[in-house]
Amino acid sequence: MTTLAKLLTHGLIGTYTHFEATEIFVSRGKNAAAENVLTVLVAEDRKPDGTEAPPYLGDRIKLQSLDDWNFGIKRYTRPISELIATLDKLKETGVWEGSGEPLKFGTLHEVPLQFVPPDSTEPVPWNRVLKSNFWNGSHVVEWSDKKKNALEVLFQSPHLLQELAGKVLERVPIDLAGLSDRLGNLIVQLPVTAIMSKFAPLRTGEWLVSIAWHPNVEQRRLRAVCFSDFDGIAESFVSAPVQSPETKLTATGSKGLHRAFLWDEQNDVLLAVWGPTGFIDSASFNMMTPDNEPRTLAYTAADGSKVSFRIGLSNNHGRFPVGDTSGDETGGQTRKRLYREQEEALKRDKVFVQYQPDLAGREQAREQAIRDVRFLINRYGQFGAWLWDPYLGAYDVINTLFWSGHWGADLRALTAAREPPACGKTDGEPSGNTAKGDFVNRQRGILESVESNWRGLCLEFRARHGQAGWGFHDRFLIFPQQRDAALAWSLGTSVNSLGSEHHIIQKVTDGELVKGAFERLWEQLADAEHLIWKKP
Repeated sequence: MTTLAKLLTHGLIGTYTHFEATEIFVSRGKNAAAENVLTVLVAEDRKPDGTEAPPYLGDRIKLQSLDDWNFGIKRYTRPISELIATLDKLKETGVWEGSGEPLKFGTLHEVPLQFVPPDSTEPVPWNRVLKSNFWNGSHVVEWSDKKKNALEVLFQSPHLLQELAGKVLERVPIDLAGLSDRLGNLIVQLPVTAIMSKFAPLRTGEWLVSIAWHPNVEQRRLRAVCFSDFDGIAESFVSAPVQSPETKLTATGSKGLHRAFLWDEQNDVLLAVWGPTGFIDSASFNMMTPDNEPRTLAYTAADGSKVSFRIGLSNNHGRFPVGDTSGDETGGQTRKRLYREQEEALKRDKVFVQYQPDLAGREQAREQAIRDVRFLINRYGQFGAWLWDPYLGAYDVINTLFWSGHWGADLRALTAAREPPACGKTDGEPSGNTAKGDFVNRQRGILESVESNWRGLCLEFRARHGQAGWGFHDRFLIFPQQRDAALAWSLGTSVNSLGSEHHIIQKVTDGELVKGAFERLWEQLADAEHLIWKKP
């Protein structure tokens, strides 16, 4: 508690009188003790709110799949003088009693001190949980529950976490899904309020540091430090004492993003972090004017009805650049090289790959796309690979999942039993259950005719038809990692047409969400009527 005690010293980084506690908790079962989901304590300077009982924010929160679990949110304030003693008791007993009612925690360990800046050109994930971290930033003292045993079901079923997060956000601005790695933890936020500061660029190419001290805080000597990096090098660095309301820093010659911080030399403590940000040295404007005459259309719909509508138009008069458009000291060539290198890296790791058969040739693009999917399966599919495609057929599975080199990996294929449009159907949808039954039998026959020793192959192929589950359209390749978050790629087209037409294979931002959606549908198709083929 030595670090926390130092930061709570009056006037060092703030003038705290109370802490506001927000407890998000769960009771698992009838009359069960409350267990921590996330507790956030925010140090504040405020008048006491009296001795009212700790308020619960709304009724208990219920999740569809966890009938005996009751989630809740409690918010209250306590004098700052009680904070360290209550934390000490938590460390000894594993129970937090800030509200006067026990809240159970898992095994906690203290995380090294962190400083969370406000959002700038890039959002800071911590700010999805912290309170009003808009100005200088906040010191964060955190105790982490590494195992998170009580909340394991939320990590195993991301849709439950999303459901809980949405209901919590309706009551408090805390995004559990946006910082799910902090579930089970206790967080103490210490906003820097002893000083207000601002870091801004000037037209002269300098940076202006502006400060204003809290009236109840003794002023002291500070130091501002600004640096930038570009193309992997420290391109500019400047440091200067801050003794007046405004101080100019000269950081020249940089085309990269700048970061800066404000350091209290007397007390060895950080008071602000800014950035990353940069100078705007050029801009581009589009000149457009509305056209006097709209586009009108009228036609006869499939049901025989007459349809007409008007579309407003505009004239584009071109783009007009303003300022220095060279981009860098090499006339923009360095930025172009960095872009090319980034593009090549994305292609190499298959994070973003574009297929253009009109340029590369249809057969060559097709072969390359299939090779890339096989590369992904063998690169990331150690624990499994799941194909999700409404038009997926037996030959598609043979050309992809059969190529997995990982013994016993959990291979799954899910189709909507739809024929590709190339088979002569206008929309690729067979008519009725009979057509879908024919599709299933045909795919089963193809797979059963394959000759193999089946070494190490663990694959199941299911079809969605009838009333079970729901229809789907997107195509994904999913990797359910054993320990880390799942990975997923959007294929951009069906496996049967990979590389045959222009499309993009790209990595999905949150693979866990895609995995969760796949699993929910897969579970609803567990009956024998949906099974096409399984090995072993």
